Amino acid sequence: MLSSSRFVVAIHALSVLARNKGKGPVCSNIIADSVHTNPVVIRRLMSELERSSLVKSTSGRTGGFELAKAAPTISLADVYSAVEDETVFRPHKIDPSVDCPVAKQLMSVLSPPLRAAEKALTQSLQHTTLEDVIRAFA
Repeated sequence: MLSSSRFVVAIHALSVLARNKGKGPVCSNIIADSVHTNPVVIRRLMSELERSSLVKSTSGRTGGFELAKAAPTISLADVYSAVEDETVFRPHKIDPSVDCPVAKQLMSVLSPPLRAAEKALTQSLQHTTLEDVIRAFA
């Protein structure tokens, strides 16, 4: 089963930015050192967070990234939707056999509980903010 660490890495990166609030932009090298990854990975991730208006970037020698919103207004659901696919559960990559009675009905049977699980995930993540994460570090 494929899984992604993008969400957790994004929370980590945003937490670094939140802890450095008011000290100017944080460069991708500093964030990458904290996450223990390559700065290119961080820049790509930050680009997605910037498209979702969660961070802003500054170019140049003293440039880097800052939160675009206050930490209490950024929910984990906001971060998740910025960096992960919209759906957690996906149908087959290749269409299953149209002759199979299971294949014909599987997604219509599975769709309601899978959508309910995705909705529960989003609702759960909405209850925790970046500020909650930062406060837990104290």
